[in-house]
Amino acid sequence: MTDDADATPATPDPDDHVARLQAQIDAAKARRAEAAETVARGGPVRPTDEELGIVKTDDTAGRIAADASQEIRSRLSRLISRFGRGGNK
Repeated sequence: MTDDADATPATPDPDDHVARLQAQIDAAKARRAEAAETVARGGPVRPTDEELGIVKTDDTAGRIAADASQEIRSRLSRLISRFGRGGNK
């Protein structure tokens, strides 16, 4: 039977530690360079209206009224042609 209390923890490898720190430094430098490029371009690129889901239409009140007026005229025209002006059919 072995005594776990006497077991000493493994000594961390200094080269591994230095490599992890270097990787963190490299990542920070890359983020800094990317941020500098973004600032040099004038800031982050704004998404387009389409990407934001904004839909532009030509449905102004005047346009809707004109469409409704045209639809009413069309239906009246069909009724008049079907039943005639005198209503004697």
